[in-house]
Amino acid sequence: MTKTVIGLFDDRNEGEKAYAALRSEGYAQGDLDILTNDDKDDVPKLANLRNNIPSPDSEVYLEGVRKGGTIITASVADSSVGRATEILSNFNIVNIAKRAEEFRKVDSKYELKDSAKHDDVIDVIEEELQVGKEQVERGRLRIYNVVTEREVSQNVSLRDETIRVNRRPINREVTITPDLFKARSFEMVEIDEIAKVSKTARVVEEVYLGKEVVDKIETIKETLRRQDVEIEEIATSRTFQDYDGDFRSFYGAHLTNSGVTYDALKPAFNFGYSLATREPFRSSPWSAVEADSRRIWEDKNPGTWDQNAAVIKYAWEKVRSAK
Repeated sequence: MTKTVIGLFDDRNEGEKAYAALRSEGYAQGDLDILTNDDKDDVPKLANLRNNIPSPDSEVYLEGVRKGGTIITASVADSSVGRATEILSNFNIVNIAKRAEEFRKVDSKYELKDSAKHDDVIDVIEEELQVGKEQVERGRLRIYNVVTEREVSQNVSLRDETIRVNRRPINREVTITPDLFKARSFEMVEIDEIAKVSKTARVVEEVYLGKEVVDKIETIKETLRRQDVEIEEIATSRTFQDYDGDFRSFYGAHLTNSGVTYDALKPAFNFGYSLATREPFRSSPWSAVEADSRRIWEDKNPGTWDQNAAVIKYAWEKVRSAK
């Protein structure tokens, strides 16, 4: 049984890189396609997406193409779905859920199919690390004035005058005159010096608040979880004998004139059958398993790989693609 893996790319170059990576992995060109809005041959293919993808999911893809995007499709076996998806994801593929959310802001018809209501849809969930910045108050400073008092002392020299009355005995003859006994008086001023105190204010320091801003790099470590969808291939119940008719038809169409009998090639058919019924040979493309297949074959049949490679590959392809 085959399934179609689809990826939407805003950048056509990214889509073409994804396409080339699928080809390099061994996927056939006929199973791959590039769909754009500028190729008239793609119109019916894009319209057919509505038949393969449930609505409204298909509308998200088609709107993406209408806006200039590129779609890559790969028709692969069930066992190769995981690998094809991984290859597409290695490039700048559009996150359909986020794109649908953007489209829904304009038109509600882009609501994606709810996997909780549909048994055929399983979500692949992956956590993303988002580191933002939040301002957190670590401390605060306030400045205010406080009045304090202190006693000071300073010595100053002051003059203190005191008036004294001095008497001294005299024995001196004087002439009597009209003014001799006239009333008279004298005054003397007593002057003291006192300390006069005054104050002046001087600015001796300025205090102000400022911030020192330093950018720092902080490494954020977090564990992200991802929920993947594992694909388990149900082993075929058909035996080698069930394919005998197919193998003989291939022999009759391509190897009848080779000079080698069908029975002589039967071990090669059987080897290809056994590869396709076990992992990892069943779920990987031929380009990934060819080297190991050759080594295993050559260990038991030295020097015969080239003669039997086409038969082994045919049997491997036939069995792994059987429905």
